[in-house]
Amino acid sequence: MTAVRPEQAPGPAHPGTPPPVADWAAAPPPATAPAPAHAPVPHGWSAAPVPRAPRPAARRPTAAPFGRLLRAELELALLRPRTAVVLAAAALVPLLATIALAGEPGRLSFALGTLSVALSEPAAFALGMPVVLVAADAFAAERARGTLDALRLAPVGPGRLLALKAAAVAVTAVAAAATTVLSALVCGGLALGSGPFGAGATLLRAGALTGWAAVQLGGLGMLLLALSALVRRPAGVVATGLAALTVAPLVTVLWEPLAPVLPSGHWHEVLAGLLAVPADPAAAWATTARAAGFVVAGAGATLFALTRRDG
Repeated sequence: MTAVRPEQAPGPAHPGTPPPVADWAAAPPPATAPAPAHAPVPHGWSAAPVPRAPRPAARRPTAAPFGRLLRAELELALLRPRTAVVLAAAALVPLLATIALAGEPGRLSFALGTLSVALSEPAAFALGMPVVLVAADAFAAERARGTLDALRLAPVGPGRLLALKAAAVAVTAVAAAATTVLSALVCGGLALGSGPFGAGATLLRAGALTGWAAVQLGGLGMLLLALSALVRRPAGVVATGLAALTVAPLVTVLWEPLAPVLPSGHWHEVLAGLLAVPADPAAAWATTARAAGFVVAGAGATLFALTRRDG
C-alpha cells in the first residue's frame, strides 16, 4: 500500500483552480561541485591534447656598444706599464740626438735636424716598438691566453673586432709619432734653436713629419695585425716587427729593388726632402701611398683570418 502525503491528497475540485504543486518539486536542485579542470581519464581512453601557451620568442643577443668596447681596448693597449716604457724610450732618442748634434755643430744642428735623426732608419726601433707590441697583443697573445675564443663568442662580429684592434694600432702609432716629434722639438729647440726655417716653418714641417710617421707605423702595424690573427704565439709577431724595423733598412741599402715593398724603405729620402728648401714631398707621398696599401692588405688578411671556421 502506498502512503499518500497530506499535501498530495486530492482536495475539492473547483473550476479554474490549478492543481496543487508539491513543495519538494518547487525547490531548486541541490548545488553540485564544479568539474575539475583535468578530470581523470578512464583506462584505455584517449584524452584530447591540452593546448599550451606559446613560448616567448628567444631574444637575440644585443651587441655591446662600440664606444664602450673601444674605450676598453684603448685602455688595455695604452695604459700598460710596458707601453709607457717603450714610449719613454721613443722620447729619449731625440734627447740623445740633441746631445750628439750639440757636441759637433754641423748642418743638422737645429730642431728639425734632431727630428730627422730620431726618425731615421737606425732609430726606427724605438719609434715602432709600441706598435709592434700592441699588434702582437691584439690576437696572438689573446689566443695564447685562451681569451680570444670567448671574445669571438660574444656579440662582437669580425668587422667590429677588426675595427677595435685597428683603432688600437692607429692610436698607438699616432702616440709614438707625436711623442718622438714633441721630444725632438723641445730638446732640439731649446738646445739648438729652430735653425734656418724659423719657428713657424719648423712647426709646420714637424707636423707633416708627425702625420707621415704615424701613417708609416700604421701600415706596419696593420701587417703585423694580420700576422697576429694568423699565428698562435705573439713571439713570432714581435720578431717579425723587429726585423722590419732593423733588418729591412739594411736590406734596402744592400738591394735597392726591395725598398719599395718594405715598410721602412726610402725613409731617408723623405727626411731629406722635408729638410730641403723648398721642401720636396715626392718621396713622402710615395711612401704614404705604400703605407695605405699595407693598411688595406693587412685589414683584408685580418678579416679573412677572423672569419675562418677554425679561427
